[in-house]
Amino acid sequence: MKILLIFPPSWHPSQPYLSLPSLTAFLRQSGVCDVVQRDINIELLDVLLTEKTCGEFYQRIVDKLRRMDTMRAAPHWGAAPGEREKRQALVHAVETIPDIMKKVESAKRTLRSEGFYDLDRYIESINVVNEVLGIISTLYYPSSLTALNNDMRYSVYSSQEIFKALDNEEENIFLNLYKDYFLPSILEFSPKLVGISITSTSQIIPGLTLAKLIKDRNKEVHITIGGSVFTKLIENLKKVDSLFSIVDSFVVFEGEHALLELAGQVDGKRDFKKVPNLIYRENNATRINEPFYAEDLNRLPTPDFDGLPLRLYHAPASVLPVQTSRGCYYRKCAFCNLHLDHRNFRLRKADLLLEDINKLSQKYHTPYFFFTDESVPVNQLREISQGLLENKWDIKWMGGVRFENALNDDALGKMYKSGCQKLVFGLESYNQRVLDLMKKGIKADIVKRILDGCLKVGIAFHLYIIIGFPTETEKEALETLDFVLRKEYLDSPGFSCLPSLFGMEKDSPITQNPSEYGLASIMAPGGEDLGLGYFYEVVQGMSPEEAERMYQYVISQLSESLCPFPYNYSMSDGLLYITHNKGKCFH
Repeated sequence: MKILLIFPPSWHPSQPYLSLPSLTAFLRQSGVCDVVQRDINIELLDVLLTEKTCGEFYQRIVDKLRRMDTMRAAPHWGAAPGEREKRQALVHAVETIPDIMKKVESAKRTLRSEGFYDLDRYIESINVVNEVLGIISTLYYPSSLTALNNDMRYSVYSSQEIFKALDNEEENIFLNLYKDYFLPSILEFSPKLVGISITSTSQIIPGLTLAKLIKDRNKEVHITIGGSVFTKLIENLKKVDSLFSIVDSFVVFEGEHALLELAGQVDGKRDFKKVPNLIYRENNATRINEPFYAEDLNRLPTPDFDGLPLRLYHAPASVLPVQTSRGCYYRKCAFCNLHLDHRNFRLRKADLLLEDINKLSQKYHTPYFFFTDESVPVNQLREISQGLLENKWDIKWMGGVRFENALNDDALGKMYKSGCQKLVFGLESYNQRVLDLMKKGIKADIVKRILDGCLKVGIAFHLYIIIGFPTETEKEALETLDFVLRKEYLDSPGFSCLPSLFGMEKDSPITQNPSEYGLASIMAPGGEDLGLGYFYEVVQGMSPEEAERMYQYVISQLSESLCPFPYNYSMSDGLLYITHNKGKCFH
């Protein structure tokens, strides 16, 4: 039986995502030989970022302008809203493409070679890539494309809006690109089961566009959608029947056993009630197969990246994602719903993880690893570090951690010696009152002590902060800003910090008890049958509008002090830069 697993646009082009390699490894271990994984995100960028493709887009934009001008000359012509802006964008593209298209191949080569480590060339190359994508995507104005994202005027939180986007050849950037470059090879492979991983809202329209194109040409293929986005929309899927016209099923939570059983049923009796974690339609009703299944991480194989085009990613070396655990061991942060992506917290044994790292490092010729856990427990970090040191492997790694008291100088020192280059922390705020209200379970003095410890041993760090948590005042937000702009942090190699504006996310603890957080009300946005968040009104602290202004101010202050490249642009690029600058390259 042929299975095709797809990772759609848009996602960061620096490294592969872990979902498909994890599923592929499990299916192959279970005897499913004919499984192919494709990162259409990076494949598409490789197609677009060529002089030839730019030239083709140039000609199509010229033709579109001619048609527009012919229509403008017709009697009784009335300009549609936005027509002038659209024409200006197309004219700008025609003027710009001939020069910029000559730079695009060189930019790609730079990002994939040692030229990557020349910061000026790195920044110039990323700017060229994004400028090219932005300019050629004016063909679909007002839609736009960057290396990291796509933007359309259709809301991804409304099934009605999504369906308008799926068939709109004028504005859906992906429709003709898929038809021209990807659909033929997908249909030629003749899969019986296609799995599409949608892990970010930026992948919803691109992923569903591809699903519909495949379904329109082959009704027999079973299309299933997996990933964290629709795991958060289980209740919504009960009410949105229309999605099942282009998708046969959704796999929520974890997908290894689900996909294996689904493949068996698609190839056999089609008794879908036997497939764990599946949502599907049967007898005009939506079925949800519960209780939901959680994988035993210690029975899962090492991820398998075979088939992914590792040389196409925009980096000179592979930074491979691995997981030491699934779920969040803390699970109490008031603003967070990430813990809902997994049913419970589980660890992979350290010896198995070390085996994963060794196998992957040898097979794919890289020392670079990114632990993608929500946060790696300190004891797990100690065991991994000890194992790496005992084996004397030249591994360079980074991962997400919490500000735990157990993260002392001894632990940090051992981690650094084992190859830890950088740690990623969710600081959120440096004001203790706000931290306590967030239920972060951390103390400001511990935060300072741990970051000082990182500086002492030579581990870089990244800080996430949140602006506008309910009841937060401007003074408290500025307290956090002052903390992250400390000179010793700014002067430390590899330091990065990204602020986000507070958004009230579906199923986060704060939604269960709004009054505790000084909220007058919370409201679901109208027309969003696939909504992932809420509007809210505050009784005290910054209003949403004031928080937005403070957020913009914080961004401006950080931008003055921190160059976004490479550390704020890409975690994995930053890992490569830190290691390179220490003169410890892998051979």
